[in-house]
Amino acid sequence: MPTYTFGSTKIYYDLVHSKTIKAVKIVIEFEHGVEVVIPHDFEEIRLEAVLRKKAPWILEKLQEIDQITALPLQKEYVSGEKFPLLGHMHTLIVEERAERKPFTVMKGSDLIVTVKPGLRDWDRRAMVRETLRQWYVRQAEQKLPEQIELHIPMVNVHPDKIAVVDLDKRWGSCTPRGTINVNWRLVMAPIHVVDYIAVHELCHLLMPDHSNEFWSLVWAVLPDYEERREWLRINGPTLTL
Repeated sequence: MPTYTFGSTKIYYDLVHSKTIKAVKIVIEFEHGVEVVIPHDFEEIRLEAVLRKKAPWILEKLQEIDQITALPLQKEYVSGEKFPLLGHMHTLIVEERAERKPFTVMKGSDLIVTVKPGLRDWDRRAMVRETLRQWYVRQAEQKLPEQIELHIPMVNVHPDKIAVVDLDKRWGSCTPRGTINVNWRLVMAPIHVVDYIAVHELCHLLMPDHSNEFWSLVWAVLPDYEERREWLRINGPTLTL
């Protein structure tokens, strides 16, 4: 991944060539980070001057994303808190039980997490969080590949594999060998947003970059993809444990 050093800070970015734009465009998103799009005839040696001029703005936007990302970490993991699954909110109920292994079960709109009795507050919160995380990963492994497979005929591609993984700030990725990776945290998002990531990554099997041609492929399947993408841009940082 290319980098530009501004002072003592390294800015990592993806470089995309486009045949349809006439000037350098810089896009910064929670999912993709910094993306620098340049015209196909643009001399890359001139890019440093552009990045030098835009570096303060880029760092400001990246800091805003980091601040938003840090907000959801204030959860207390106590009864009464709300946690989403496919866009529907569920109420956490923490119960003390003497079973050897803690577990999570969903009953109606409640997420019941059991913990060992007598734990200190910090250890109790850590156990609830980890037990919830394991449950969410299992839900993701079941539900997300199924949802992605629904869109395979629409895009007319054949991924080699669909894997549910931890992608940090990315929601999905596509390897040159045809493996689609999807972030387990996406299972917290509404179905229409899951569908957007599904189509997005499937289209990458046909077009690896984010050129206008790529977005035309996405639009052909989801004409309202920009609304779904905007929901994820705004709300994506909250989809975390």
